[in-house]
Amino acid sequence: MQISFLTKEDVPSVLAIYAPYIEKTTITFEEEVPAFAAFEKRVTGIAEHFPFLVAKEGDTLLGYAYLSPYAERSAYRYTADVSIYLDENARGRGIGSALLEALEAEGKARGFRVLISVITEENAASRRFHEKHGYRAAGLLRAVGVKFGRTLDVSLYEKIL
Repeated sequence: MQISFLTKEDVPSVLAIYAPYIEKTTITFEEEVPAFAAFEKRVTGIAEHFPFLVAKEGDTLLGYAYLSPYAERSAYRYTADVSIYLDENARGRGIGSALLEALEAEGKARGFRVLISVITEENAASRRFHEKHGYRAAGLLRAVGVKFGRTLDVSLYEKIL
């Protein structure tokens, strides 16, 4: 497995991995799969300013991880939001851990001091994953999301780099 920075050629595979999370889960609060052009603009825009990593075996994209702004105010410039998504057939192989470790190293090298992960409260696997990697629970936002007709809480996890 190789971890590298996102290229334009990776975008279709990134969207293919992300779409089932939108359509079938509450892991993301996005409710409609974006059109390809809009998604491409979004991810390449993120990659221009923040680390956006992909994990591949040969030409097969297994997952991706990126940092994005935690909040827009300038005082938050050393804090970033963490996102990690894996192909459903790539889970349980250590790919998420490898992506997170590479992402944290790249974030630290770019001057980030704190990473935040916003996790749907019912996503116990993600909470355990982050705790395993040194993130700690920093707060609970109650009833802030509604997806599939359900009201959802969100946990905030943080890691000081």
